[in-house]
Amino acid sequence: MILAAGWAHDTVEDTNATHEMAHNELSSEVALLVEGLTDVSQPEDGNRAHRKAIGRAHSSAADPRAKTAKLADCIHNAIDIVSFDPKFAKVFLHEKALLLPHLIEGDQTLWTAANRVLIAGQKQLVQAKLAGKAGLER
Repeated sequence: MILAAGWAHDTVEDTNATHEMAHNELSSEVALLVEGLTDVSQPEDGNRAHRKAIGRAHSSAADPRAKTAKLADCIHNAIDIVSFDPKFAKVFLHEKALLLPHLIEGDQTLWTAANRVLIAGQKQLVQAKLAGKAGLER
């Protein structure tokens, strides 16, 4: 159920699929978890920091199973973003560090792993920055 919600939430976020469609196509429990996972802010809600605050409040109120899926999503996305988009990773890792306390009711093993991945990602960005500066000094 948690895996299904994890896969389905990106469909609602990234396509024209709606929560209503999720309720029609999935079990009501999975659809409820999808709602807890899906980003609810809209561009008209304000700047990125304000939209992410809305997202944190939404995640904080989510079912612990949705928080567990959110943790897995965070781990996966953090690893990818640090590897493939280090410029954006700085912003992303900061936002996820602010989100992590709101997900404490999720699976503890995943919460710990997410925390480790975020710290490792931040260290990796610092090391890359230092390596870049060292390369410029030569």
